[in-house]
Amino acid sequence: MTKKLSVRLNGIEVGVLSLVNGKMEFAYKDNVKYPISLSLPLTNEVYKEKVCRSYFGGLLPENPIMRDLLSKKYKISRDNDFKLLDAIGRDCAGAISFHQKSEPEMSEDFVEVRGQVLSEEELYKHIEELPYKPYMGNRLSLAGAQEKTAVCLIDGKIALPDIDIPTTHIIKTALPKYTQSIQNEFICMNVARKVGIEVPNVEIMNANGIEFLLIERFDREFKDGKIRRILQEDFAQSLGVQSRDKYDVTIKDCVWVLNQTTVPAKSKMEFVKRVIFNYLIGNTDAHSKNFSISFNDGVIGFTPAYDLLCSSIYDCDQRIAMKIGRSKYYKDIQNSDWELFAKDIDISPKIVMSELNRQKGLIVTALKEVLQEHECEVGYKILEYTEMISK
Repeated sequence: MTKKLSVRLNGIEVGVLSLVNGKMEFAYKDNVKYPISLSLPLTNEVYKEKVCRSYFGGLLPENPIMRDLLSKKYKISRDNDFKLLDAIGRDCAGAISFHQKSEPEMSEDFVEVRGQVLSEEELYKHIEELPYKPYMGNRLSLAGAQEKTAVCLIDGKIALPDIDIPTTHIIKTALPKYTQSIQNEFICMNVARKVGIEVPNVEIMNANGIEFLLIERFDREFKDGKIRRILQEDFAQSLGVQSRDKYDVTIKDCVWVLNQTTVPAKSKMEFVKRVIFNYLIGNTDAHSKNFSISFNDGVIGFTPAYDLLCSSIYDCDQRIAMKIGRSKYYKDIQNSDWELFAKDIDISPKIVMSELNRQKGLIVTALKEVLQEHECEVGYKILEYTEMISK
């Protein structure tokens, strides 16, 4: 028996995702103007399981514990991406949502943010239960391995959105194995902004003693107090790579994505800035799902940076997600590796070295400025690491 889901872009159907003999298939509707992914170019042909699992499965959480919880809640297999999207795919990363074919289409251009404002006690309870009740009961899906949920802000207060109202912010809780991970990410994001890398607004908040990171969604556009979704995807989705294989993507693979953007030279330079910044802060987990592009009225470009964390100060695997030149570890990187990196992305080595030296000259001062406003133990560890690597 074939089951079907209506795949909608800002509320309007662009195609149908089907489950045929246990395998996913996707077909575009006629007269669709733009593709929803670089890995799904417009065609009259039907896309089969492999590419469907890479793109559509890439919208779902990776964390096996979270998948198990969703599996129990909806009484479906944790590995059935189609049924998971049916259950929680009303508010995903970007502008794609999943609906029953019988549901009427509803154009979502700019809509008013509506929802239930949470008291501090209600927010505390939701965050405390997050490991056991993912996404606070909302039918939303966030990719990634970390526990998180999405909410909206109404008059500056955290709220659960009404059905089919886009969320505006993401809540991240602390990573159990990484001390002060919330402060770590907050500091790295703010330092990135100071050295010229676009990042979303982030804020450390507290609900009855539980700290969390509130991050403004960059896949949302705000205008006159209203909001609309922006289509986006991560590099793994662009390349047709499943989430489980996100560490297999190389710098050279990323170049293909960069070359598909509207201004490749600009995108490559932005990529250089981010790879160097991740090196200087010791972010070993900058894999293919931590780089994304957006599609906005036919213009393809880099999204703001996200998931910036100094992981090198923790006792964890120190191999970097994508090797630079011949080096698999930041501590081994030499100038020759940066030259090979430049060759891999087809850019002048002088440009790469100039950007490396520029950030080295700024990052320690930027960190000290952030620490003046947000002093914490982990911040000084990041500073010590950055001072060492930027010598």
